[in-house]
Amino acid sequence: MDWQFGLRDAVDIALVALVIYFVLRLIRGTRTVQMLSGLAVVLLVYELSRLFGLLTAEWLFGHFFSAFIVIVVILFQHDIRRALMRVAVNPLGSTSGADSESMAVTILAEASQALAHRNWGGLIVVERTTGLKHLYDSGVEMDMPLRPDVVLTLFCPEAPMHDGAIVVSQHPGGWRIVAARVLLPLARANAVGGEFGTRHRAAVGVSEESDALVIIASEETGDIRLAEDGRLSEALDSVALRRELAARLLPEAGSGVAGISEGGLDAGGMGQKE
Repeated sequence: MDWQFGLRDAVDIALVALVIYFVLRLIRGTRTVQMLSGLAVVLLVYELSRLFGLLTAEWLFGHFFSAFIVIVVILFQHDIRRALMRVAVNPLGSTSGADSESMAVTILAEASQALAHRNWGGLIVVERTTGLKHLYDSGVEMDMPLRPDVVLTLFCPEAPMHDGAIVVSQHPGGWRIVAARVLLPLARANAVGGEFGTRHRAAVGVSEESDALVIIASEETGDIRLAEDGRLSEALDSVALRRELAARLLPEAGSGVAGISEGGLDAGGMGQKE
């Protein structure tokens, strides 16, 4: 068979690879990944049933895959709609990179300081590599720009959604508030000192289960703390808060900046992790 690899074939392969790359970027951190894993298991069982001649199982899964396109659309309708909207807004999916993250550090620091100044309680969950989509169902899913005034509006004691946490996530167009009034899993009773309440336990709890960075503003003391990897920092002033946020959110900041260190965590027995 005479087959030659030409320019058209290279363009064809590159186009398919580009589509797969952008699809993976769109579904990263969502429940779509888990559902696709489940479908992959079903497909594997179907192939095994064909291989070993299991007629009933083959018939059942054969009818399942005959309506595969309809099933995919039903299962992923929310993610498909969001992906198409995202592509329409930013077809190349490009981000502003360090500029976007630097702006996020400034906004998060300003919003947290404003909450502490007013003695308003607040929980801001910064979503990173681990997807937190499973937490959205406990609150109100939204798509709002990350701005200090929006954060203050959500955590205003008179606002209907001031209870719980907000989740912020990086999107192609910049950082967005993607959920509010979110209920977080609580840490173990002995994971946080007795002087801390439910808000701090919730922050430590979600940081134990994911790589999220959580900012806690206390309405009782006006202190601002960070929770990461199941550990709670000491109270941070404005300068320290910006430094710690930059160390974790800015790629160029590196690990040399002093962060939630072992010493900082264990000082006074706060948030020690057993």
